[in-house]
Amino acid sequence: MIASGNTLPVAFGLSTYIGTKGPVIAENGGIVYYLGKMYQLQSNELPLKGYAYLKEAMPEVERLFTDNWRQTEVGLKRSFDLERIRCILAGWDLEIEATGFAIHIMNRGHSKLAGVERGCEFLSIGLEDVVAIGDSDNDSRMLAGCGFGIAVGNASPSAKSSADFVAKAAHSDGVIEGLRHLGLLD
Repeated sequence: MIASGNTLPVAFGLSTYIGTKGPVIAENGGIVYYLGKMYQLQSNELPLKGYAYLKEAMPEVERLFTDNWRQTEVGLKRSFDLERIRCILAGWDLEIEATGFAIHIMNRGHSKLAGVERGCEFLSIGLEDVVAIGDSDNDSRMLAGCGFGIAVGNASPSAKSSADFVAKAAHSDGVIEGLRHLGLLD
């Protein structure tokens, strides 16, 4: 499986190029695609209302270009003040999470872990059978909730504290280090 905060077309493309055959989890678990069918686990109705409210208080805030295809959340450009956004949307039943690429406005409970859990149902395996690898705050629940979590060296503090193993190496080298730690690569 691949689990991404990005939209389904991007996550599907990554999955195709990498060669994974399992479910594709997109939009931080809001969408799961498997065997030609798309399953929408979340709605963007409340996140869109939250964004409209945010835009009134913070007119300079901008959505991501890829939000043209986003169906379950709102993605903002990462250049805006995360804490200010959280303050403005305090009291809303929303979660605001940051990645290296975006700030995500999502329904409470929306997570990659929920998407991975649905993917596991399709594959008839349990979460305990999954090794999750991540680097951002939006990976934290997935890293903690799966059988084994690996954070790469450049991961956020939240992702690192949620993982069972933290690689010293960053990015793809950290993925390789984590897989070697588990004996899955020579």
